[in-house]
Amino acid sequence: MDVAALRSLFPIMKQGIVYMNTGFSGPSPSPVLDAVTEVMREEMEWGPTTAPVMAKARERRIAGRAAFASMLGATPEEVVLTDNTTRGINIVLNGLPWQAGDEIITTSLEHGSGLVPPYQLRERLGVNVKIATLDPLDSSEAILGSLESAITPKTRLIILSHIMYATGLMVPITEIDRMAHRHGVKVLVDGAQTMGQIPIDVKAWDADYYAVPGHKWMLGPWGMGALYVRRELLGDLVPVEVAGKAAEKFDAFGHYEPKRDAPEKFELTTSSNPLLAGAMAAIGVLQGVGMDEIQDRWMGLTERLRQGLSGVAGATVTSPPAGPTACGLVTFAVAGWDEHDLVDQLWSRNKVVIRSVNYPPGVRAAVDFFNTEDEVDYLVDAIRTLSKEKGSS
Repeated sequence: MDVAALRSLFPIMKQGIVYMNTGFSGPSPSPVLDAVTEVMREEMEWGPTTAPVMAKARERRIAGRAAFASMLGATPEEVVLTDNTTRGINIVLNGLPWQAGDEIITTSLEHGSGLVPPYQLRERLGVNVKIATLDPLDSSEAILGSLESAITPKTRLIILSHIMYATGLMVPITEIDRMAHRHGVKVLVDGAQTMGQIPIDVKAWDADYYAVPGHKWMLGPWGMGALYVRRELLGDLVPVEVAGKAAEKFDAFGHYEPKRDAPEKFELTTSSNPLLAGAMAAIGVLQGVGMDEIQDRWMGLTERLRQGLSGVAGATVTSPPAGPTACGLVTFAVAGWDEHDLVDQLWSRNKVVIRSVNYPPGVRAAVDFFNTEDEVDYLVDAIRTLSKEKGSS
């Protein structure tokens, strides 16, 4: 991997900023901006509804669905274009036929998008929500055991993150999918931290539903994402928000035939052609680098970061150690420092961009392929300086 050449694609690199917050939102490379502005300029100069522009827009939606499918290991007929991960989660949760007393299992390490939508179903429909307690240092076997022990005959769905946003814990998704299926339970996966960070293969994982964003590790613009729905499950999901695309046929006299097995039934009317073009360009960049190469790159950098932090007095890494449950997210705490203040100080003093997390409390560095060994060492040195200010030596 020619890291210097790849870094030249990112305008942010010229600003002297150490960007380690891709898990929140990635910096876009210049091909993304070029694609967005090209489509915007075309719409401005030719008009968004002229025949040539509209023809390109229709072709772009087909190509966009295929592009996301290629990243997911799916077919285009199984991909719904969405705004973000949360939109995909809501499509599934609100589209299933729930009965009062049905159970959803989630975990204690979830993002709000994995907790609030199930809680809302509990309030609205009387669905029970069970929490499987996980620890960031749990083994794959312990994670699997916690989830399986929570299943009862009333369990209909497990919703969980493939990678936990606050801790970087990566769960054994294939084993979870297959375990759940043995019990007749479906699995909805929050893939917010996976798309663009690890190779995804929903078919090999036996996935049911898998929601992803386009703006985090995928490095695309905000406002684009995708939802994978296994082909044979599409007909079971009823769209809650509908437009003309949800109809196979209809007229103004009451005749209506719903569309059942096509992902378009979840998509509304007007959507952004420039943003879709940007997302496709981001996918092109990642596939040009290679997902295996990207994964190898951050694995080496995060191990360097963990090792560096282990030598800093007062610093405690709360993310998993190197191994199958670790990823490009490294969360740590520094004795004497509030996590929010630490983030502020790293930015104001060092122009390092990371974020705070609440549970467990700490700061999270997201290390991506465009980061360098020097940047990792720079962050460690900055933490060492801040730790000393609080009396650690």
